[in-house]
Amino acid sequence: MTYSLLILAHVLADFSFQTEKLSKNKQLSFLALMKHLLIVFLTSLVLTFYYFSEQLLLVILTITLFHGIIDYCKIYLSWKLAERKAKTGNYKLEIFIVDQILHILVILLTVPLFTLQGNLYLILMYNDLKDIFQWLGVFNTSRVLFITITASVVIFNFKGSTIITRAVLERYKSDINNKAGKGKAIGNLERLLIILFVILESYSLIGLLFTAKSLIRFKEIEEKKVGEGFVEYYLLGSITSIFLAVLTGSIINIFKYLW
Repeated sequence: MTYSLLILAHVLADFSFQTEKLSKNKQLSFLALMKHLLIVFLTSLVLTFYYFSEQLLLVILTITLFHGIIDYCKIYLSWKLAERKAKTGNYKLEIFIVDQILHILVILLTVPLFTLQGNLYLILMYNDLKDIFQWLGVFNTSRVLFITITASVVIFNFKGSTIITRAVLERYKSDINNKAGKGKAIGNLERLLIILFVILESYSLIGLLFTAKSLIRFKEIEEKKVGEGFVEYYLLGSITSIFLAVLTGSIINIFKYLW
Protein backbone atom coordinates (compact mmCIF):
# COMPACT_ATOMS: atom_id res chain seq x y z
CA MET A 1 0.00 0.00 0.00
CA THR A 2 3.00 2.29 0.48
CA TYR A 3 3.47 2.43 -3.29
CA SER A 4 -0.06 3.69 -3.95
CA LEU A 5 0.15 6.27 -1.14
CA LEU A 6 3.45 7.66 -2.46
CA ILE A 7 2.13 7.74 -6.03
CA LEU A 8 -0.96 9.62 -4.81
CA ALA A 9 1.35 12.02 -2.96
CA HIS A 10 3.29 12.58 -6.20
CA VAL A 11 0.10 13.22 -8.20
CA LEU A 12 -1.18 15.66 -5.57
CA ALA A 13 2.16 17.50 -5.31
CA ASP A 14 2.71 17.71 -9.08
CA PHE A 15 -0.83 18.49 -10.21
CA SER A 16 -3.12 19.63 -7.38
CA PHE A 17 -0.72 21.56 -5.12
CA GLN A 18 1.53 22.89 -7.89
CA THR A 19 -0.11 25.99 -9.33
CA GLU A 20 0.65 27.21 -12.84
CA LYS A 21 2.48 30.16 -11.29
CA LEU A 22 4.73 27.85 -9.24
CA SER A 23 5.31 25.64 -12.27
CA LYS A 24 6.54 28.65 -14.28
CA ASN A 25 8.53 30.17 -11.40
CA LYS A 26 10.48 26.99 -10.68
CA GLN A 27 11.89 27.22 -14.21
CA LEU A 28 13.39 30.60 -13.32
CA SER A 29 14.03 30.39 -9.58
CA PHE A 30 15.86 27.76 -7.51
CA LEU A 31 13.82 28.93 -4.50
CA ALA A 32 10.57 28.08 -6.31
CA LEU A 33 11.94 24.62 -7.13
CA MET A 34 12.79 24.09 -3.44
CA LYS A 35 9.27 25.18 -2.50
CA HIS A 36 7.88 22.52 -4.85
CA LEU A 37 10.18 19.88 -3.32
CA LEU A 38 9.01 20.88 0.17
CA ILE A 39 5.43 20.27 -1.00
CA VAL A 40 6.48 16.85 -2.36
CA PHE A 41 8.15 15.95 0.94
CA LEU A 42 5.29 17.11 3.20
CA THR A 43 2.56 15.54 1.05
CA SER A 44 4.41 12.21 1.03
CA LEU A 45 4.99 12.38 4.78
CA VAL A 46 1.35 13.16 5.60
CA LEU A 47 -0.08 10.40 3.40
CA THR A 48 2.35 7.73 4.67
CA PHE A 49 2.37 8.84 8.31
CA TYR A 50 0.91 5.44 9.30
CA TYR A 51 4.40 4.01 8.56
CA PHE A 52 6.26 6.79 10.36
CA SER A 53 9.84 5.78 11.22
CA GLU A 54 13.43 6.65 10.35
CA GLN A 55 13.16 4.27 7.40
CA LEU A 56 10.14 6.16 6.07
CA LEU A 57 11.97 9.49 6.37
CA LEU A 58 14.86 8.04 4.36
CA VAL A 59 12.43 6.81 1.70
CA ILE A 60 10.73 10.20 1.38
CA LEU A 61 14.02 12.12 1.42
CA THR A 62 15.38 9.85 -1.34
CA ILE A 63 12.24 10.27 -3.46
CA THR A 64 12.26 14.06 -2.90
CA LEU A 65 15.95 14.31 -3.83
CA PHE A 66 15.47 12.41 -7.08
CA HIS A 67 12.28 14.38 -7.76
CA GLY A 68 14.39 17.54 -7.61
CA ILE A 69 17.09 16.09 -9.88
CA ILE A 70 14.50 14.99 -12.46
CA ASP A 71 12.75 18.37 -12.38
CA TYR A 72 16.06 20.23 -12.73
CA CYS A 73 17.04 18.06 -15.72
CA LYS A 74 13.59 18.66 -17.23
CA ILE A 75 13.97 22.44 -16.85
CA TYR A 76 17.51 22.40 -18.29
CA LEU A 77 16.44 20.24 -21.24
CA SER A 78 13.42 22.48 -21.90
CA TRP A 79 15.71 25.52 -22.03
CA LYS A 80 18.09 23.86 -24.47
CA LEU A 81 15.28 22.66 -26.75
CA ALA A 82 13.60 26.09 -26.62
CA GLU A 83 16.80 27.65 -27.97
CA ARG A 84 16.73 25.26 -30.94
CA LYS A 85 12.94 25.05 -31.33
CA ALA A 86 13.02 26.02 -35.00
CA LYS A 87 15.30 23.08 -35.77
CA THR A 88 14.13 20.45 -33.32
CA GLY A 89 10.39 21.18 -33.07
CA ASN A 90 8.23 21.00 -29.97
CA TYR A 91 9.06 18.20 -27.49
CA LYS A 92 6.81 19.23 -24.59
CA LEU A 93 4.79 16.02 -24.86
CA GLU A 94 7.80 13.68 -24.76
CA ILE A 95 9.44 15.63 -21.92
CA PHE A 96 6.27 15.55 -19.83
CA ILE A 97 5.69 11.80 -20.33
CA VAL A 98 9.32 10.86 -19.61
CA ASP A 99 9.31 13.16 -16.56
CA GLN A 100 6.25 11.42 -15.08
CA ILE A 101 7.54 7.92 -15.86
CA LEU A 102 10.84 8.70 -14.11
CA HIS A 103 9.05 10.01 -11.00
CA ILE A 104 6.95 6.83 -10.75
CA LEU A 105 10.00 4.61 -11.36
CA VAL A 106 11.89 6.34 -8.55
CA ILE A 107 9.03 5.50 -6.15
CA LEU A 108 8.81 1.88 -7.35
CA LEU A 109 12.58 1.35 -7.10
CA THR A 110 13.15 3.20 -3.80
CA VAL A 111 10.52 1.58 -1.54
CA PRO A 112 11.95 -2.02 -1.79
CA LEU A 113 15.32 -0.75 -0.54
CA PHE A 114 13.85 -0.05 2.90
CA THR A 115 11.77 -1.98 5.42
CA LEU A 116 8.54 -0.17 6.10
CA GLN A 117 6.07 -1.34 8.74
CA GLY A 118 3.06 0.25 10.38
CA ASN A 119 3.97 2.42 13.35
CA LEU A 120 3.04 0.45 16.51
CA TYR A 121 1.66 3.48 18.37
CA LEU A 122 -0.45 4.55 15.40
CA ILE A 123 -1.76 1.00 14.93
CA LEU A 124 -2.86 0.86 18.58
CA MET A 125 -4.43 4.33 18.28
CA TYR A 126 -6.31 3.28 15.14
CA ASN A 127 -7.59 0.11 16.83
CA ASP A 128 -8.85 2.17 19.77
CA LEU A 129 -10.61 4.55 17.38
CA LYS A 130 -12.23 1.60 15.59
CA ASP A 131 -13.71 0.45 18.91
CA ILE A 132 -15.30 3.87 19.31
CA PHE A 133 -16.17 4.54 15.65
CA GLN A 134 -16.98 1.14 14.20
CA TRP A 135 -17.45 2.53 10.68
CA LEU A 136 -13.66 2.96 10.48
CA GLY A 137 -13.44 -0.81 10.10
CA VAL A 138 -14.62 -0.34 6.51
CA PHE A 139 -11.22 1.09 5.64
CA ASN A 140 -9.14 -2.05 5.48
CA THR A 141 -5.87 -2.26 3.55
CA SER A 142 -7.48 -3.40 0.28
CA ARG A 143 -10.07 -0.65 0.26
CA VAL A 144 -7.57 2.07 1.12
CA LEU A 145 -5.42 0.80 -1.75
CA PHE A 146 -8.39 1.01 -4.13
CA ILE A 147 -9.29 4.51 -2.90
CA THR A 148 -5.72 5.81 -3.37
CA ILE A 149 -5.47 4.33 -6.87
CA THR A 150 -8.85 5.82 -7.84
CA ALA A 151 -7.90 9.22 -6.39
CA SER A 152 -4.59 9.20 -8.30
CA VAL A 153 -6.35 8.42 -11.59
CA VAL A 154 -9.06 11.07 -11.14
CA ILE A 155 -6.59 13.80 -10.07
CA PHE A 156 -4.26 12.98 -12.98
CA ASN A 157 -7.16 13.25 -15.43
CA PHE A 158 -8.09 16.67 -14.11
CA LYS A 159 -4.71 18.19 -14.95
CA GLY A 160 -2.20 15.68 -16.31
CA SER A 161 -4.44 14.58 -19.20
CA THR A 162 -5.15 18.23 -20.01
CA ILE A 163 -1.40 18.89 -20.28
CA ILE A 164 -0.90 15.88 -22.59
CA THR A 165 -3.90 16.76 -24.79
CA ARG A 166 -2.75 20.39 -25.16
CA ALA A 167 0.81 19.27 -25.92
CA VAL A 168 -0.54 17.03 -28.70
CA LEU A 169 -2.69 19.84 -30.12
CA GLU A 170 0.19 22.35 -30.03
CA ARG A 171 1.83 20.38 -32.80
CA TYR A 172 -1.14 20.93 -35.08
CA LYS A 173 -1.91 24.59 -35.59
CA SER A 174 -5.47 25.72 -36.17
CA ASP A 175 -7.29 29.02 -36.64
CA ILE A 176 -9.88 28.26 -33.94
CA ASN A 177 -10.31 30.79 -31.16
CA ASN A 178 -8.51 30.30 -27.88
CA LYS A 179 -11.07 29.08 -25.34
CA ALA A 180 -8.66 27.34 -23.02
CA GLY A 181 -10.67 27.85 -19.83
CA LYS A 182 -13.90 26.39 -21.20
CA GLY A 183 -12.04 23.63 -23.04
CA LYS A 184 -10.28 22.57 -19.86
CA ALA A 185 -13.54 22.37 -17.88
CA ILE A 186 -15.31 20.41 -20.64
CA GLY A 187 -12.34 18.06 -21.01
CA ASN A 188 -12.23 17.40 -17.26
CA LEU A 189 -15.93 16.55 -17.11
CA GLU A 190 -15.68 14.42 -20.24
CA ARG A 191 -12.80 12.34 -18.84
CA LEU A 192 -14.53 12.01 -15.47
CA LEU A 193 -17.64 10.61 -17.20
CA ILE A 194 -15.55 8.20 -19.28
CA ILE A 195 -13.75 6.91 -16.17
CA LEU A 196 -17.16 6.32 -14.56
CA PHE A 197 -18.38 4.49 -17.70
CA VAL A 198 -15.27 2.28 -17.69
CA ILE A 199 -15.71 1.42 -13.99
CA LEU A 200 -19.39 0.56 -14.64
CA GLU A 201 -18.30 -1.32 -17.79
CA SER A 202 -20.82 0.70 -19.81
CA TYR A 203 -18.54 1.12 -22.81
CA SER A 204 -21.39 1.94 -25.22
CA LEU A 205 -21.97 5.19 -23.29
CA ILE A 206 -18.47 6.35 -24.27
CA GLY A 207 -19.52 6.15 -27.92
CA LEU A 208 -22.77 7.96 -27.08
CA LEU A 209 -20.84 10.74 -25.34
CA PHE A 210 -18.49 11.17 -28.30
CA THR A 211 -21.46 11.19 -30.72
CA ALA A 212 -23.32 13.81 -28.66
CA LYS A 213 -20.19 15.97 -28.52
CA SER A 214 -19.74 15.67 -32.30
CA LEU A 215 -23.35 16.60 -33.04
CA ILE A 216 -22.93 19.85 -31.12
CA ARG A 217 -20.01 20.78 -33.39
CA PHE A 218 -21.67 19.48 -36.59
CA LYS A 219 -23.62 22.68 -37.31
CA GLU A 220 -20.49 24.84 -37.03
CA ILE A 221 -18.61 22.48 -39.34
CA GLU A 222 -21.52 22.30 -41.82
CA GLU A 223 -21.93 26.07 -42.00
CA LYS A 224 -18.14 26.48 -42.24
CA LYS A 225 -17.98 28.76 -39.22
CA VAL A 226 -14.64 27.25 -38.36
CA GLY A 227 -11.34 26.90 -40.19
CA GLU A 228 -10.53 24.10 -42.59
CA GLY A 229 -8.26 22.37 -40.11
CA PHE A 230 -10.82 22.40 -37.30
CA VAL A 231 -12.24 18.90 -37.96
CA GLU A 232 -8.84 17.21 -37.74
CA TYR A 233 -7.90 19.39 -34.76
CA TYR A 234 -11.18 18.55 -32.99
CA LEU A 235 -10.86 14.80 -33.66
CA LEU A 236 -7.23 14.73 -32.53
CA GLY A 237 -8.03 16.46 -29.23
CA SER A 238 -11.13 14.34 -28.58
CA ILE A 239 -9.47 11.02 -29.36
CA THR A 240 -6.42 11.88 -27.24
CA SER A 241 -8.63 12.88 -24.30
CA ILE A 242 -10.82 9.76 -24.61
CA PHE A 243 -7.79 7.48 -24.95
CA LEU A 244 -6.23 8.83 -21.75
CA ALA A 245 -9.51 8.53 -19.83
CA VAL A 246 -10.12 4.93 -20.97
CA LEU A 247 -6.50 3.96 -20.29
CA THR A 248 -6.42 5.39 -16.77
CA GLY A 249 -10.00 4.30 -16.03
CA SER A 250 -8.98 0.73 -16.88
CA ILE A 251 -6.38 0.92 -14.10
CA ILE A 252 -9.21 1.49 -11.62
CA ASN A 253 -11.11 -1.42 -13.16
CA ILE A 254 -8.12 -3.73 -12.63
CA PHE A 255 -8.09 -2.97 -8.89
CA LYS A 256 -11.88 -2.76 -8.47
CA TYR A 257 -11.98 -6.26 -6.96
CA LEU A 258 -10.13 -4.86 -3.91
CA TRP A 259 -13.33 -3.14 -2.80
